[in-house]
Amino acid sequence: MRDYTHIAGAILLFLTFAYLTNFSNLLIGIFFAGWISVFPDIIDKLTGKHRGIGHSIFWLIPFTIIGFWDLPIAVAIIIGFLSHIFLDILTTHGCPLLYPLQDTDFVCFNRKRRIKTGTNQEKAAFIFILLLLVPVLLFTTNIGSFWGNSEEQNLVFAASQDTQNSSNNDVVKNNFNLNFELDQGVNKKITVKKVSENETTILVDDI
Repeated sequence: MRDYTHIAGAILLFLTFAYLTNFSNLLIGIFFAGWISVFPDIIDKLTGKHRGIGHSIFWLIPFTIIGFWDLPIAVAIIIGFLSHIFLDILTTHGCPLLYPLQDTDFVCFNRKRRIKTGTNQEKAAFIFILLLLVPVLLFTTNIGSFWGNSEEQNLVFAASQDTQNSSNNDVVKNNFNLNFELDQGVNKKITVKKVSENETTILVDDI
C-alpha cells in the first residue's frame, strides 16, 4: 500500500493501543509509529528488492532490544512496523514475513478480495481508516470533551463563584463578630473599614 495508508494505519493502531492501556507520551509515540510504518519500503528501496528484507518479521528482534533503553519508543516502533506488515498482507502480493529464510508471500483472503495498491480499493481503505482514526484521536486526547464542555464548565464555574461571593457577603453582613486581646493602656477606640461603605467607628468597652 501507499505511504499515506501505512502512516494512517500505524497511527490508528498506536492510538487504539494507547487508549486501551493509558499509554503516555502520545506525541512521541505517534511520531515513531508513523515514521516506522514506511521503514520497510525504505529498506527495500535501498536494497533494490520490493518487499524483501525490509518486510521481514525478524526486524522485531532489534526493535524489541530498543525497549531496554526506551520502552515507549520501542512499543511505538513495533506497533508501526506490525501495522505495515498487516496492511501488506491484505494486498494482492502479500508480505514475505520469513524473508530471507523463506521467500514466500503471506496473504489474507482469496485473490479477488485482496486490495491492489494504488487503486480505488486502497483509497477506500484509507478513507475507512481515517473515519476510525478521528474518533479514536478524540477519545485518546480528550479534545472532543474539551471543546464540548469548556464553555459550559466556564459558565458553571463563574456562576458558582458568584454564588459563593454573594453567600460570603451575606455571612459578613449578618455575622460580624470580632475578638481582640488588648493589653492595659491600649487605645480601645478601633476604626473598621468596609468595602464600598462608610467608615464605622466601634468603641470597645472593658470587659
